[in-house]
Amino acid sequence: MKLTNVFAKYIKYLGIKNVFGLQGGAVVHFFDSLEKANINITYTHHEESAALAATSYAKATNNISCAIFTTGPGSTNAITGLAAAWQDSVPVIFISGQARSNHVSYGKKVRQVGTQEINICDIVRPICKYTKFVKKKEDFVKELKKAKKIALSGRPGPVWLDIPLELQWADIKFNDNFKIKNFNDEYKKNFSIYKKVNSFLKKSHKPLIIIGYGAKNRSNIEILKKIIKKYKIPFVTTWNSKDFIETENKYNLGTIGMSGQRGANKAIFQSDLLICLGTHLSIPHTTTLYDKYAPNAKKIIVNIDKNQLKNLNIKFDLKINDNVNNFFEWIEQNKENYSFEWKNLPILKSMNWYKIKKSIKPNSNLLIHQLTKTIKKRSCIVVDGGGTALYSGFQSSVIKKNTRLICSSAISSMGTGLAETIGVSKSKLFKEIYCIIGDGSFLMNIQDLQTIIQDKINVCILLINNNGYLAIRHTQKEFLKGKYFGTHPKGNLTFPNYKKIAKAFSIKYLELKKNSQINYVIDKIKKNNGPLICEVFTSENQSSLFKQGYKEVEKGKFEPQPLSEMYPFFQKGLSNTNN
Repeated sequence: MKLTNVFAKYIKYLGIKNVFGLQGGAVVHFFDSLEKANINITYTHHEESAALAATSYAKATNNISCAIFTTGPGSTNAITGLAAAWQDSVPVIFISGQARSNHVSYGKKVRQVGTQEINICDIVRPICKYTKFVKKKEDFVKELKKAKKIALSGRPGPVWLDIPLELQWADIKFNDNFKIKNFNDEYKKNFSIYKKVNSFLKKSHKPLIIIGYGAKNRSNIEILKKIIKKYKIPFVTTWNSKDFIETENKYNLGTIGMSGQRGANKAIFQSDLLICLGTHLSIPHTTTLYDKYAPNAKKIIVNIDKNQLKNLNIKFDLKINDNVNNFFEWIEQNKENYSFEWKNLPILKSMNWYKIKKSIKPNSNLLIHQLTKTIKKRSCIVVDGGGTALYSGFQSSVIKKNTRLICSSAISSMGTGLAETIGVSKSKLFKEIYCIIGDGSFLMNIQDLQTIIQDKINVCILLINNNGYLAIRHTQKEFLKGKYFGTHPKGNLTFPNYKKIAKAFSIKYLELKKNSQINYVIDKIKKNNGPLICEVFTSENQSSLFKQGYKEVEKGKFEPQPLSEMYPFFQKGLSNTNN
């Protein structure tokens, strides 16, 4: 059987219903075989878009996904999406077509041999769980199965196979057997390791569970609901697990971090025991003041990544290398009784939102908060990685029972939102999609609008227009005396008329220029079907809803403050520096 036909069979076996990529001379055989096998393919207009779409598709479906790229620049263009999958622990099979085997530079001290050829495996190796240049056709199925096993085992992540052109049409032996051995044998149930957790819980008065992306799956959601009902232990989330349980759940105290929510961060500092599940509390969660993070709390971490446990900023009192699913199963079956003293949960939850002062121009935080409160159908909120849209999306969104929120938050790259919207839509899981993106990010992958209109994706693109890069301007204002070079039209960075852009792509357009029109615009959005751009003209100086505070220790010199207090609720002498 033709090698690429075998590949198409494997994609079906994995349950991948949509593959992403961009056509090229070194991958025409792959796409031809996939098309003949009736597997849906989304052809994007840039490889970065295909890689990001494949990553968001995997997140939406909770399954492995696949993206295919041609040799040379086709492969290097995909690296940002690959990095997003790597840092967010998302399993994606990346396939690159390569020049013929005798035209490659692997193992040679040269820069290039074949046409558009490049040694892609050595380039992507640091941000892959596994990468391999397949030299022999007999090794292809073995390498494919191995790559899939590695992508899903332990801490998930992307893998990359580079396939020379002449192998793609080669005839290979195939017996229709894609089965592999169980890939989670290293994490067998061993509940005895959790005895120490019990001793910490018995001594605790205010325990707090921190849910990271590594703990997210459907079965864990139901178990967590039983746990919090039984033990009355509140929890907070990281950005990527914000949609774990609905916002209104009384034990959900919000999202932590330097751009998280005030009540959630205060809970961290009031707790006497932190149980971190599937997160290692990186600097965006703790700020650079990790030595002073939650000083009154004992700290436990359950994490599947051995290497991560060896490289932690936070000093943990108990480190457990295990699959978080095992922790959830243990605590669900646990027979111990505890008595905890959290009495101020409603107060902490109320601190995650406040009444925004009325203004003539609309506030993106208020719009997103009001809009997401109205969600009734199964929906997905896609948050772009660019500053202001990113913060507004995570701090202001209200998560309902039927809502997902997806963002490549670790890499937080501008311009990811439209591509991730495409990936989410191909899951066929959502009736409505909302993409929150800034005017600066919007231009970076504007070609994705053509795919959105071509495929008639039912998305409302909330285009937050603050005339440039607002989050960076905040930094320039505080530290560079308002010299807005490269972030504003007066600083040599201009923007097009987005209403005309929408017309050029034949996408419906709606604008919001006044705060008084918010309810009217929300009603228009809810009645719309199909692609829509809603341009929101916010103030060029709109403040963040919450952010880390800074204290001026001497003229022009600021000292970062812990997340026990956040702007705008400052003690005297604290600055609202946005850095």
